[in-house]
Amino acid sequence: NNDDSSDNSDDEITKFLCIEIRSTRVVPVLVATADVLSGLAAGMSIRYFPIFFLDNLKLKPAQVQLVFIVSMLTMAVAGQLSQRAGKKIGRIETTLICKWTGIALLVAMIAAYRSDMPAWVVCAAYVLRSTFMNTCGPLTRSVLMDHVPKSERGKWSALESVNMFSWSGSAAIGGFLVDAEGILFNFYTTAGLQLVATVPLVLLLMFGNVRSE
Repeated sequence: NNDDSSDNSDDEITKFLCIEIRSTRVVPVLVATADVLSGLAAGMSIRYFPIFFLDNLKLKPAQVQLVFIVSMLTMAVAGQLSQRAGKKIGRIETTLICKWTGIALLVAMIAAYRSDMPAWVVCAAYVLRSTFMNTCGPLTRSVLMDHVPKSERGKWSALESVNMFSWSGSAAIGGFLVDAEGILFNFYTTAGLQLVATVPLVLLLMFGNVRSE
């Protein structure tokens, strides 16, 4: 109870980018917005990568599964490294570096494919892209939990469920884009939306007050 009362005492109304918002809500609102947008972007393309590998790269099903297995292993290793980086340079800073690198690698993957580079180069770009894009989820979740009252952590954690649910809706949008413009256009759109999803984190660095670990 004491923790909750101390949180409420600092819950003043402040103006953030011309919008009135409770001071204790600036950080969680921006982090949650970034996570939701990133989840929507991921949902647009995640189900179409296997199709890309099978139809465009002409990989065999076993080879496609190998690509995903390697991605999972590299993500496990990178997750530990990102935790260390977060303690040294900051959790939001680490997240932005990883996200921007992942976006650049997605564009590089498309460029490699369009340049008729070997399939292993395209797959390597995908593995690295997936690693960087998905390694910092624990960092943003820890920032979110550090900036909300204990009594509200369950509500904010529920946003993770919203993210998973939104994948189905955004996958439908991705399917529409694939039908209308092709699978590469869908990947480009994904990269663009993922870049937009980093804007709230940039604003957080500029105007927010993120507690260190």
